[in-house]
Amino acid sequence: MKKYDFDYKISVVEAYKNGLTYKEIREKFHVTKTCFYDWLKLYNTKVHQKEKTFTYKQYKELKKKFDKISRELEIIKLSHCFADSPRKQKEEAIERLVDKFPIKEMCRVLDLPIGTFYNYHLRRVDTTQNQIRDEYLKEEIIKIFNESGQRFCAPKIATKLSEFGIKTTKEKVSNLMKQMGIKSKQCKKRTFEKKQGKLTSCKNYLNRHFEQSEPNKFWVGDVTTIFIKNNKFYLCVIIDLFSRKVVAYRLSAQNNSNLTVNTFKDAFEERNRPVGLCFHSDQGANYISCEYRNLLKTLKVKQSFSRKANPYDNAVIESFFSNFKREEINHHDYDFFEELQESVKEYMDYYNDYRPHLSLKNKTPNQVENDYELSVLSELLVLKVIRFQVLCMWRKRWDSNPRTSYPVTAFRVRAVMTTSIHFRILMLKSHCEVGIIGTLCVLP
Repeated sequence: MKKYDFDYKISVVEAYKNGLTYKEIREKFHVTKTCFYDWLKLYNTKVHQKEKTFTYKQYKELKKKFDKISRELEIIKLSHCFADSPRKQKEEAIERLVDKFPIKEMCRVLDLPIGTFYNYHLRRVDTTQNQIRDEYLKEEIIKIFNESGQRFCAPKIATKLSEFGIKTTKEKVSNLMKQMGIKSKQCKKRTFEKKQGKLTSCKNYLNRHFEQSEPNKFWVGDVTTIFIKNNKFYLCVIIDLFSRKVVAYRLSAQNNSNLTVNTFKDAFEERNRPVGLCFHSDQGANYISCEYRNLLKTLKVKQSFSRKANPYDNAVIESFFSNFKREEINHHDYDFFEELQESVKEYMDYYNDYRPHLSLKNKTPNQVENDYELSVLSELLVLKVIRFQVLCMWRKRWDSNPRTSYPVTAFRVRAVMTTSIHFRILMLKSHCEVGIIGTLCVLP
């Protein structure tokens, strides 16, 4: 196939433009019809291409693109970072230029997800607020920590904070205590080997039922040894299982039956000689002695014993002694017996009035007993109101027709008490005034 140069093709097309017909061009230049029209088409599209003119719309689009590129260059220039820069550097640059450029545009230029920047920004705000709150919590933690004699650990401090209306977690308190370098008076807890001892003639009425619904139903007691300058002293404690309150305690230089007997007498008088009481202890010599057992028999107190070599049967008093030594005794060097007495008294007051208990829903023993007394008093008040209403009903019936009237018996009173709460109050005779049901049957 014959090849033609570019100038030859141009001369053929220009001859056609000058007025020659295709027949004349074929005879003169010896080209086929297909080649001729191909050359003509190429000439019209590339050689003599029309000049294009831009519209106003196209101008605005180009200007917009130009402004966009200019802002992107300005963002890169002021931020001092690029798309491949570290994430933290880009976040800080965007936060610095947030007043000059849109956040969305800066995130696009620096190749940073917009959600990532907002999370960083919110974290910065929360961090500042948390720092302020942490400083406030540290002040309150130190205050409570010192008031407890440096005994409170994180859970108890968190409980006290909640009582003051400050909501936080024990984990948060623990972390702040570590930051401040403070630590509660704690040492390694004593562990016991689990043994299943057998009871001989001593019965275990408690049977590890440490949760009681009423006070003065079960007391537990034990004796522990305290060393001062190579001298032994003995502390006897009695606790009410209902509130975990230390009812009575005595400190002595001799561990004999007099110690346990006098301690129980103090507790019995302190509680106004309760009825239906059961006392639980281990099978120590002090508690199985004839003097002690005769005392309980005289006072009509049932005696319960733990199994031999099984401290878990009396876990409440064992736990108390453990906390007492960890929080108080192990952190003092006593020179005199009077110092020990003062320390024991201070701890017992702190234990009953200030120290919250997890088993008591973070209440103190005195709080539990006060709440119980209030509930009983409220029930007594309701019962007296009902008694007054019944007496008024009886007097009205008597005044209307004395011959057909009938005495207001307890059965009649119960019939009047149609609601469940009234019936329940009627059953609380043990907590009511002596003979209150009988007085209902007597004319006022």
